[in-house]
Amino acid sequence: MKIIHTLISGALILFSEINASNLNQEYRSTWVITWNHIDRYKNPSQNMNTVRTIMDNHAAANMNAVIFQVRQSGTAYYQSSYEPWGYYSGYQYPGYDPLELAIEEAHSRGMELHAWFNVFQTSSTHAGSPAAEHPEWICRDQSGNVMTSYRSLSPGLQDVRDYTIQVAMEIVRNYDVDGLHLDYVRWNEHTSANQRSLPITEQIQRMDGIITQDEIDEINANRSGRYLYDYLHPYSAGVPDGFNSWEEWWRWSVTEFVSMLHDSIQAIKPHVKLSAAVLGKYNWSDWQGYGTVYQDAALWYNEGYLDHIMPMHYHWTTARGFLGMLENNCPECWKFFIQPGIASGRSFTVGPGSYVLDDYNVWGNHTDIVNGCRGLDWVDGFQFFSYGTWRDRSYFDTAGETFFLDKTKLKPNPLTTGNNQIPPIIILASTDNDTSYELTVYPLDLNEPNWIITYQSASPTASTETADIIDIHFTQEPYSFHSIIKDTSQTQFFFSTTADRFWQESAKSNLVLISGPGDQLTKSFDLFQNYPNPFTKKTTVLLATSYKRDVELVIWSLDGKKVKILLDDQLYPGYYSYDWTGLNDAGQQIASGIYFCTLEWNDKIIDSKKLIYVK
Repeated sequence: MKIIHTLISGALILFSEINASNLNQEYRSTWVITWNHIDRYKNPSQNMNTVRTIMDNHAAANMNAVIFQVRQSGTAYYQSSYEPWGYYSGYQYPGYDPLELAIEEAHSRGMELHAWFNVFQTSSTHAGSPAAEHPEWICRDQSGNVMTSYRSLSPGLQDVRDYTIQVAMEIVRNYDVDGLHLDYVRWNEHTSANQRSLPITEQIQRMDGIITQDEIDEINANRSGRYLYDYLHPYSAGVPDGFNSWEEWWRWSVTEFVSMLHDSIQAIKPHVKLSAAVLGKYNWSDWQGYGTVYQDAALWYNEGYLDHIMPMHYHWTTARGFLGMLENNCPECWKFFIQPGIASGRSFTVGPGSYVLDDYNVWGNHTDIVNGCRGLDWVDGFQFFSYGTWRDRSYFDTAGETFFLDKTKLKPNPLTTGNNQIPPIIILASTDNDTSYELTVYPLDLNEPNWIITYQSASPTASTETADIIDIHFTQEPYSFHSIIKDTSQTQFFFSTTADRFWQESAKSNLVLISGPGDQLTKSFDLFQNYPNPFTKKTTVLLATSYKRDVELVIWSLDGKKVKILLDDQLYPGYYSYDWTGLNDAGQQIASGIYFCTLEWNDKIIDSKKLIYVK
């Protein structure tokens, strides 16, 4: 039979100093497009089940985040006071709030939810959309002609920047999102000659930063026909005051938006991470962020306007190609341009184009790409475009059984100002199966939900970086889960931590263990140090037990006299707390001084803690 033990972590030797960088910190997600999570021809129940399936699939792949599209073409897939419901909801309330549901379902599975927000591409002219309400905001070409399809609002207009920030901040204020993810945060690439209707495959490409070679050639041949101006900044008026070139102004206007939005988020919810999908090529080749759509992503990352940068690396299909683009071929690589951002601790993740791998029949390259990029110590994870391709390939289970076999937490946000989290208490109980167990976690920080991370290791001194993560929950309520022992040949140790919204973790909880047949039960419960200590009016004593048993919890004076019996009863497995106000069993106030609290079982003192009472 299995033997379950509980140990006081403070009684053990110090945690291992082994530094396993990035071992347990890896961002994993896919982009979920609107039409993959909602269908205007389905009823609310069907669409809600689709959202749950999306979250189940991500959880099956041991992913820890979901990039969920909620603003598209100037329409909303959440309760917006600014913009109408989107096309895929039939331009009407779909019977539920997709964003609210997605957050709830993601958090319940221990994953972050990042709201995917299309910024300046606002092509819808449905009543209430910005393109319909403010046609003067739409970009114009050199001759003053307004875009008639694939409409984009001008980042150069202060009104556009202010309005878009208001729309974004409504999401941040009203929803418990973990991140706001920007897409189309750039000038558009269109010319007066390339606004034609496109097949669906090319429409998808437009969403993720790839355009055809014909379109690139058109941009180079017809620069005067590009929609890069607006009614306040016509080409005929010359370069805007204070700038040396149009290019400088174009880049400044987008950067100004990103910077203002980041400051706005930090002012009210600093844990909400601002990220951006930027072109996979920063400032090289014909199709690039810096020189083609005037998106200075490296500057945003280096200056801290973004917390997380997510380039769309859809031009590369092999591990060698990814490594060359990221680091090996400097100075034409990302690492060369983003050293300050890397040094700051902000996140950089790579974005393979899964649909491109599918198109080129190299789907199997996913494994090599992930493992190859994992070897770069400054790469913090992956986001794949898109969910629909993974779903069609039934790839989530496969990923969770191979290159994403182990669970991971997210990299701590460097914006944190300190870690004040309270460790949870954990209880381990037997099941009928000798290779499984039930572990119950009791969060002690009840002010707001936190991430609870549970670890397993063969070493009692394992750290949060070296132990295996077996469960992540976002909760403030106690919960239980079953898991399988990975190695039944040796003792397995378990502990949990509490992490705040910055992913800064608390100290370790109590340590529990499972050992093999023949071992003796040394301790199956914990007596924790009271808090506060010293105390004046009231202190709380914490007790946890893994078995049903009769126990006593007693306060003693230094001279060995029994002062107060806090507990004399049979307890079931679980966590218990008892308050003491400095009164003895007769209801009298005792004198200031040092006292002891003992946990007794079978007339034996199992554990004790020193209490200091000050009147």
